[in-house]
Amino acid sequence: MFSEILKDLRSKSGISQGQLAKSVGVSPGNVSDWEVGKTKPGYVALAALARFFGVSADYLLELDEAPVKTGVDLERVKLEQGLSCDGSPLETEEADLIAMFRLLPSYEQEDLFDLIYFKYKKHVEKKMESIYWTYAAEKGKAKPTSAPGDDSQSINA
Repeated sequence: MFSEILKDLRSKSGISQGQLAKSVGVSPGNVSDWEVGKTKPGYVALAALARFFGVSADYLLELDEAPVKTGVDLERVKLEQGLSCDGSPLETEEADLIAMFRLLPSYEQEDLFDLIYFKYKKHVEKKMESIYWTYAAEKGKAKPTSAPGDDSQSINA
């Protein structure tokens, strides 16, 4: 029964109902209601519980006997995905980065994508403009014309 599975998982984790509620984004009353069998979690809360405890949603729903998901295996993910770019297989470091990216939740992927896009755009446009250089220029510091180790000519805006 879901209520007993949840109580058991929470007990084994050594956390209170309040701590669990905060971790999965619900009220402590929700957790209490789930544990006494008064209500059951919705889809979002069920997914959050599965992630929090490292178990499958199938286990929480009593559809699967195995309580714990196996750990994330980056090598398996890379092999399954067949990672390549422009028809060439990715180097190990590139494949690792992509495999890790794919395993992150979407809000974390968005943050990383924005950061990489910013860095790429700055490199391609060869702009060294940032808020730092605004302050440095005011102090009379010279603005660099290229990144460390970059022998190419910089285009000053």
